[in-house]
Amino acid sequence: MIANKERVGMEFKTNRIEALNDGIFAIAMTILIISFETLFQQPDFLNESSLLSLISQLWPDFLHYCISFLLLGIFWIQHHNHSHYIKGSNTQSLYINIIGLMFISLIPFSASIASDYAHLRPAALLFEINLLLAGVAFFAYWAYASGKRRLTDDSLDAKTKSYYTRRSLVIPLVSLIAICLAFVNPRISTMLYLLVPVILWVYK
Repeated sequence: MIANKERVGMEFKTNRIEALNDGIFAIAMTILIISFETLFQQPDFLNESSLLSLISQLWPDFLHYCISFLLLGIFWIQHHNHSHYIKGSNTQSLYINIIGLMFISLIPFSASIASDYAHLRPAALLFEINLLLAGVAFFAYWAYASGKRRLTDDSLDAKTKSYYTRRSLVIPLVSLIAICLAFVNPRISTMLYLLVPVILWVYK
């Protein structure tokens, strides 16, 4: 239970926030499929060999689709885990959350650019900076809510808080490394995000 509601500063119920987050994530994860639009722009008279050739050319789209879907799933899981301890909200936390959702909504666009122009540095940087900003926003939301127990209940101990804080930093840190690597090899830099679920699994 929340011991001191004035300290927590609970002004808004969290159920509407969670509903908004779930909706944004569901839409973003669904429209990732638009990166495969090339397949549907081809004539109907394709033969088997040309169709297989077309599908093989879509591997950058499929790769970035998988990476983006996994990362969106990880962001959603993080928010779900945080919401277990966050029992209130205020104006500041709402703005931080909205900013985070803005960058989440941008991921399908930046992923599409990165898949279409995987060999170009600006495309990789757009995708990686997008993920960096989304990661920073979600980290800031947790840090603000859990700091001084502003919005959390008393079940959040120091060990648990530190655990989720470290996990919230994984995507931002991987993004920083990927941004640096993009100046050397843009293709390899975006593939670095495949390490994120591995890192979170190993250090669970």
